[in-house]
Amino acid sequence: MEMEGSIQEFSVPEILQFLSLHEADGVLKLKTGKEEVDFGFKRGKITDALHKGEKLFHSISEYIQRTGLIDPNTFKKFNEKAKELDLTLLEIIEKGEVLSKKEIEKIIAFKIQETTCEVLTWNEGKYSFEAGKKLYQRSSFSVEIEPNTLVMEGMRRIDEWPLIEQALPDENVVLRKLEKPEIEIEIGEDENIILKKITEDISLKELVGISGIGKFRTYNSVYKLTEIGIIAKIPGEAKPRQKGYAKKTHISFSFNLKRFVLYGFLLIHILFFFKFRLPRIGNDITNIKNLIGDPSRIETILPISPELEK
Repeated sequence: MEMEGSIQEFSVPEILQFLSLHEADGVLKLKTGKEEVDFGFKRGKITDALHKGEKLFHSISEYIQRTGLIDPNTFKKFNEKAKELDLTLLEIIEKGEVLSKKEIEKIIAFKIQETTCEVLTWNEGKYSFEAGKKLYQRSSFSVEIEPNTLVMEGMRRIDEWPLIEQALPDENVVLRKLEKPEIEIEIGEDENIILKKITEDISLKELVGISGIGKFRTYNSVYKLTEIGIIAKIPGEAKPRQKGYAKKTHISFSFNLKRFVLYGFLLIHILFFFKFRLPRIGNDITNIKNLIGDPSRIETILPISPELEK
């Protein structure tokens, strides 16, 4: 199944859902401007993602190094060994028992989600699908993610982003952890990760690079922590930030239409249940109660045949 066309006519969510529905095998290529993203598909599920462009999208090996999962010296040795043995860096990392196979596959899944969230903001560009192709010819790691799951998470992030960007409009803002928070409150896993990373004053941009939880989750956690007074934004000169993520949050009409159709479909089913099914269930329960309370009514509720009376 070969296909190509324009993202303006066939939106990214529609493309992903179409390939999922048809259980496609191959490589999907998406391109807008200088940005290009490839997805590997196997039986309609996404197995790999590759980004080529100018955005702040680190490869998995860069991600592992920047987030401190492997110290710089060990990383350098693993990289040299990978070239020497003609193996991938991830294979060497697994053999070195620094990260387990399950941990590496979790990182791959995380990077696929981050990449998907980026392309969901694209409203122009081109796409093509090459059936039977493989994004990575050899890989000892198995990751298969349902595209609809990625799309729904991406939609949620897009909906929440404008509020977050309004509070954090500049990626160069400096953040500081406060010794005495204004209120005591239980915080989530992502917020705890962010607090551990802020050992000294740090810019939001730097924090995204080392947090290990991606841009959206970092911004979201910083937004929550500043709102409850656990960290503070430090006044000072900040370089103007290039609008990227938020500027592209406009979603095509067909994408919005698909969302409304999905929500409408669910709403109709809920209304149908409450209007028709629920009263019927209530009547059945009432009949059963009457039957138990007054056995003489058995014939009224469940008529007995003349043969049984004899």
